[in-house]
Amino acid sequence: MDKSAKTPRTSPEIREEAHTLWLVYDGDCVLCRSGALGYRINRAVGRLQTLDARGDPDHPILTEIRARQLDLNQGIVVVYGNQWHHGAEALNRLAVLGSTSNLLNHFNAWIFRSPRRTRWLYALLRAGRNLSLRLAGKTQI
Repeated sequence: MDKSAKTPRTSPEIREEAHTLWLVYDGDCVLCRSGALGYRINRAVGRLQTLDARGDPDHPILTEIRARQLDLNQGIVVVYGNQWHHGAEALNRLAVLGSTSNLLNHFNAWIFRSPRRTRWLYALLRAGRNLSLRLAGKTQI
């Protein structure tokens, strides 16, 4: 769900990085971590900055995520420019902005460019995340 209409106070650090795509994920989830670290964006987009949501709870992006009431247990967050995307919409945004430089990114771009297909598959990915956390003895964020 795009929460750009509900705009709390975007920090200057976030606004200054207009050509940075932020990908916020759960670092304790093997699926999330491998997906985030293997992801590449299209060169025209700018640079990719990944952020483990468990790593620095006081990071301005995480403060903003809490202010926007985006639940990281329900999905990843992608911030690009002044647009905030959560869950399946975030994954779809990544597919649109993603590079097709290798086989994994090419496959991701193809499969997640369809918003309908992304919503359906994202529910499965979220269930996989929850299962992997449970099996590893980890808690929700």
